[in-house]
Amino acid sequence: MPSLQAFELLTQGFPRLLSDQEITAYLGHVISPLSATDYLDYRKGALVVSAEGKILGVGPWAELQSVFADRRVKVVDYGERLILPGLVDMHLHLPQVTQTGRSGEHLLSWLNRYIFPAESRFADTDHARKIAHWFFDELARNGTTLACVMTTIHKEATDAAFEVAAAKGSRVIMGKVMMDANSPDALTEKTEDSIAESRALAQKWHGYDNNRLLYAFTPRFAVSSTPALLQAAGALKAEFPGSFIHTHLAEAREEIHFVAEQYPQSRSYLDVYDQAKMLGKRSIFAHAIHLDDHDIGTVKSTMSSLAHCPSSNFFLKSGVFAYQKMQDADVLFGLGSDVAAGPAMSIFGVMRDAQFIQPSYWIDPRELLYRATLGGARAAWLDDQVGSLAESKEADFIVVDPRRKTGIVDNILSQSSDEILSSLVFLGDDRLIEATYVRGRAVYESSAVTPLVTSAGSGAK
Repeated sequence: MPSLQAFELLTQGFPRLLSDQEITAYLGHVISPLSATDYLDYRKGALVVSAEGKILGVGPWAELQSVFADRRVKVVDYGERLILPGLVDMHLHLPQVTQTGRSGEHLLSWLNRYIFPAESRFADTDHARKIAHWFFDELARNGTTLACVMTTIHKEATDAAFEVAAAKGSRVIMGKVMMDANSPDALTEKTEDSIAESRALAQKWHGYDNNRLLYAFTPRFAVSSTPALLQAAGALKAEFPGSFIHTHLAEAREEIHFVAEQYPQSRSYLDVYDQAKMLGKRSIFAHAIHLDDHDIGTVKSTMSSLAHCPSSNFFLKSGVFAYQKMQDADVLFGLGSDVAAGPAMSIFGVMRDAQFIQPSYWIDPRELLYRATLGGARAAWLDDQVGSLAESKEADFIVVDPRRKTGIVDNILSQSSDEILSSLVFLGDDRLIEATYVRGRAVYESSAVTPLVTSAGSGAK
């Protein structure tokens, strides 16, 4: 826990913020990662949020009360419940939410049997909009406040998805999938059309609402991409500052063999992307299971990022991510649910599976919570805005009660914070989420719990 001196330094600038505008103090047990091994821990804590959704203070409520004594403060008291940073999902597919639990195939066969037919239906924009509503509601119910999302090749469907995300207050990195080779007829684009439509969507949505919505240029994977398409994706990212690349990398052996035959001049799957100038900051590569040491070094040196999707890797029997090696190499990576190969959106479940899939390496709960929050935000190059609860960051947070899950002991909230985190990581799921906030706005609230709401400060009436 930070010292009182450190807390006073953190809050010494707050009097400059005095105004007549009401602010909100959310009370509860505040936990927020500082690193992969340390976290803020205030049992009678508070998160003070401005009307604009910025964090003004984090700390013991008994001390913050005096700091904001001259402000009109609305107090939302969640009692013993946990207040955590919102969860970060580094990789999932909006159109696949209807296809969870479709088993019995490895990657390429699974795509052909289940996923490509489901994605073809997104030519119907009404259907696409309906699924988008379901998708973003499910993200909020699962406590996900930042998601890196693939849609389909359909421009109108992707536009509808952005419209729904904008209206619901979701925070996403999202883009239209690009496919111009080795794909079903219904999902194969002309290269020039894919480029033009991606550019148009980025012009409309990238940076929307002060960067709440960000665009990712999204060639599905090298299997379904010509060299021209991959090169265009790299060029488009350079054209739109702050935009992303989001694609798959080295997920399954059969996929890797296909790419090797398709791109014989490249030393590896990653090298295909490197030659297309797709690597760098804000380039997110999902899975990356089968990388050699040279590739790992390239990911690190280019400051590219990986999305580790253990639930999906389990489900499709794709292999085991080199977690410890990536960690030791200081590679940027977060966690992804990879719905629908991942069977659920809960990042708590993904944290658990990240531990379970490793045959001999034990991952500490603190490390897993970090990957699901601040580590994911760092991998997305957005940790200056979200990922932890800190002054001047945006108020993306969740309210969690582990007692709502059967199998977690009733007195868990009176135990040590490390024991609480262990229960969350290895036993948690969507049932634990009581509220999800993005920029201080509730995008999901459970009907089961009503917090105590009062007023404080000299301006209280």
